[in-house]
Formats: sequence, structure tokens, C-alpha cells
Amino acid sequence: MKKTLNQFRKLLFFSGVFNIALALPLVFPVVYEKYFRFLWMINQFFDLGGKELIPPKEGINALLINTAGIDLVLIGVIVFYSGFDPIKRKFIPLANAIGRTFFALIIVYYILILNIARLLLVIGGIDVLISAGFCYYLIKLKNLNAYRDRDAHH
Repeated sequence: MKKTLNQFRKLLFFSGVFNIALALPLVFPVVYEKYFRFLWMINQFFDLGGKELIPPKEGINALLINTAGIDLVLIGVIVFYSGFDPIKRKFIPLANAIGRTFFALIIVYYILILNIARLLLVIGGIDVLISAGFCYYLIKLKNLNAYRDRDAHH
């Protein structure tokens, strides 16, 4: 059980850092514009297709990008924090797995409907893998606890 718990912790820490690293550039005015151009360069380098990432310049849309960045960084911090005690804080990775999966589905929708840059599909794919990992470890730890509890009563 200890090995499984340590693996789960590592996944939670990775996931939190992944969120923070991808979202931090979105937090700051002007920086997010450069970040959009950088992501588009990566998309072009790998010839992934889709429409160019164009950072919004209008005030409220730019503010929403910054707000989303702040929220995603906070989510990353919360997921990272859950890694210190994943059993007591199991709701955090469960809720995060649901959110990441929903995010990936929305990416697929926008790719099909609006032909957005396919690099986002790669990010969504990583999110689905993280979600699957969270579910795997949550189920495995639940089964290990149930098995341990059953043996303790016999």
C-alpha cells in the first residue's frame, strides 16, 4: 500500500506542477500574449494544424484569460497540496479528474466546431491520462483499504 500511495503522491505533485506551469503565463497581462504566440509556434513546429492562437486584446476578454490563469494555478496548488495526504484529501483528485475530463471533451468540441489549434488536443490528452491515473489510484487504494479492513476483522 505504501508503494501505491507514493506513486499516487508523485502523480498528484506532477499534476499540480503541470497545471501551474501551463497556467502561470496566462495570469499576467502582456505575458499571456507572448505565451499564445509561443504555443502557436510549438503547434506549427509539430505541424498539428488548426487555426492560429490569437490572444484577445479587448479588456474583458483579456481579463478573463488572466482570471482563468489564476484559477488554473490555484487548482494546481490545491492538487499539489492533496499529494501530501491523498487518502484524507481524495475528493480533490476525484473532482479534478472529472474537471480535467470535461475540459478534454470541450477541447474536442472546439476542435471539431471551430478548428482550434491541435496542440490543445495534446494538452487535453495529458489531462485525460492524469484523470485516468487519479481514478486508478483512488480505486486501488480503496480496494487495498477494504482488503486490509476485511483481514483485520478475521
